Amino acid sequence: MSKLAGLRMLKIETTQPPVASSRRLAFGALASGTVNIIKVGLQLLLLPVMARLLGPSEFGVYALALPTVSFVALLADGGLGATLAREPESNSRVWSSAFWLLLLAGIILSLGASVFGLFVSYMASQPRVASMIAVLSLSIIFLVLAVPPSARLARRKNLGAGAFAELVANVMGAAVAVVLALRDAGAWSLVAQYLTIYASRSIILNLAVLRWPTLEFSFSVVKIHLTAGGLIVSARLVDYASRAGENVLVGRIFGTPVLGSYTFANQISKFAGETVGNVTWGALYVQALTSDRRTIAEIHRKLCRLVAAILFPATFLAASAAPELVGSLLGAKWTELTPMLRILLPVAAFWTVANQSTAMLLAVNRFDIAFRCGVALSLGRLLVICCGMWIGLLAAVYAVAGVTLLYITTLLLLAAPVTGCSPIAMLRGLVGPTCSSLAAATACLFLLQRAPATLGWTIICLLLGIGVFACSMLVIDRKDLVEDWVTLRKIFATQRASH
Repeated sequence: MSKLAGLRMLKIETTQPPVASSRRLAFGALASGTVNIIKVGLQLLLLPVMARLLGPSEFGVYALALPTVSFVALLADGGLGATLAREPESNSRVWSSAFWLLLLAGIILSLGASVFGLFVSYMASQPRVASMIAVLSLSIIFLVLAVPPSARLARRKNLGAGAFAELVANVMGAAVAVVLALRDAGAWSLVAQYLTIYASRSIILNLAVLRWPTLEFSFSVVKIHLTAGGLIVSARLVDYASRAGENVLVGRIFGTPVLGSYTFANQISKFAGETVGNVTWGALYVQALTSDRRTIAEIHRKLCRLVAAILFPATFLAASAAPELVGSLLGAKWTELTPMLRILLPVAAFWTVANQSTAMLLAVNRFDIAFRCGVALSLGRLLVICCGMWIGLLAAVYAVAGVTLLYITTLLLLAAPVTGCSPIAMLRGLVGPTCSSLAAATACLFLLQRAPATLGWTIICLLLGIGVFACSMLVIDRKDLVEDWVTLRKIFATQRASH
C-alpha cells in the first residue's frame, strides 16, 4: 500500500463535536502567538548571557553532542503527532497502542543515540561528549510522551495549554542554564537546559490532559497512522539533510568563521518564523479537518494576515537594525552575520506565511505536494550554495533567498486548486503589513544613521519603527483593521460570556 493510499484510509470521526468558530480559532492563535513571542524574547536575551558565561570552547563541546540527539528526534514520533489528531478520543485502542509504540520507540532510539555517542566521543577526542549525548537522549523519551497529549489538545482545539507548556518549560530551562553556568558547569548547563525544557513540557501537557493509556496494543490500528506520517518524517529528513549539506559546502568553500555566521543567520530566521507560524499552522490543520472549503479558505486568509502583521514588522525592523543589534549583543567578530540577516529574515517571514497552506494539504491528504516542493527547495538551495565558489558569498545568500521565493510561488499555485484558497486573496491581505513594515524599517534605518550606534538608541529607534508601522497600517489598511477590531471585540466578548 502506498503512503498516499494509507493517508486516504485514515479514519476521520463521522460525528464531530461542534466545530469551533473562526472567532475561537483566532483567539487561540492570537493568545498562543503572544506567548511564543515572549518565549522568543526570553531566548534572545539568554543567548548573549550564555555566550559570555561559557565561551566558545564549551559551546563547541555542546555542538558536538547536540546534532546526534536532534537527528534522532526527527524520527521519534513517526509523524504521529499530526495524524493522531484525526482519531476520535473514544477510540482507546488506537490511542493506547500509539502510546506504547511511541514509548518503545523512544527508549530504543534513546539507547541507540547513547551508544552512537561513544563513537562520536572517540572520533572527536572529547570524553565528555559521550556522557552528554547519553543525558541528552533522555529528552527523546520525554518528546514521545508528549505526543499523545499534544494530539488530544489539538483535537480539542485547546491551543493555550500547549503554548503555556512551552513558555513554562523554556523559563525553567533558562533558569537552570543560568544557575548552572554561574556555578561553572560549562557545557553541562546547556545539556541541563535542553533536558529541562523537554521534561517540563511533557509533564505539563500530560497533566493538562489526564488521560492514561490502557493495557492494550495492536500494531495494525496504528500502522495506517505510521504510513500517513511517513511523508512528514521524510520531509523532516530532507530538510535536515539539506541544511547539513549546506553547512558542509559553506564550510569548505568559505571557511569555518563564515559557516558560523551562515548557520546562525539561518537558525535565527527559521526560529523566528516557526515560533509564530507553528501556532497558526496547528490551528489551521485541526480546523481544516472539520470545516468546508469556503470556511477554511477565509480562516486561512485571516491567519496569514495575522502571521504577517506579527512577523513582517519584527523581521523587517530587525533587518534594518541588524548591524547595531549584532554589534551590541554579539560583538565585532560577528560582522559577517549582518548582511545575511538582512536578506534571510524577511524571506523567512514570507516563507512562514506561505507554509500555512501545507496544513490544509495535510488535512485533505495531499501533503505530497508540499513534500515535492520541499525537495525542490532543498536541491535548489544546495545548487546555489555550490555556485558560491564562483559568484561569492553574498550573491549565494541572495540566490538562496531567490530559490525560497520561487518555492513560495510554486507552493501557493499548486495548493490553490486542492485547498480552494486563492493566492491572490491571500496576497491582497498582505499588502498592508508589507508596505507598513517597509515604512517602519525605512524610518528605523534613517533614525539609526542620525546618532551613534548604542544599544539604547537602537531600542528607541525600533520602538519608533513600531509606531510608524501602526500609523502606516491605519492609513493603508484602515478597512481591514476595522474588521480585525470588530472581530477581536467579538472574540473577547465570547470568551467573557463563556466564563
